Amino acid sequence: MISKEGLDKFKQLYKKQFVKDLADDVVLEKATALQRMVELVYNPITLEEYEALQRRRVETGDITAVEGDKNIKEMRIEQAEYEKRKNKK
Repeated sequence: MISKEGLDKFKQLYKKQFVKDLADDVVLEKATALQRMVELVYNPITLEEYEALQRRRVETGDITAVEGDKNIKEMRIEQAEYEKRKNKK
């Protein structure tokens, strides 16, 4: 469910972008549709997928093996830090 504040912000942004006021029921409909689209489309990359991507980049010559290893190491560190923060909550 989208908060009242979220709907108000959406309504302001919509008016700014399209110079058109929307009725509250239309705002709810459009904001909900946008939220659902983002939920369907947004899928964070896993650490394993990131590592496979870096290996493909090395294989295709996009980056060097040293750069690929560095990128993977940095991502593993970021993932570990994220997990620590998440577990503290």
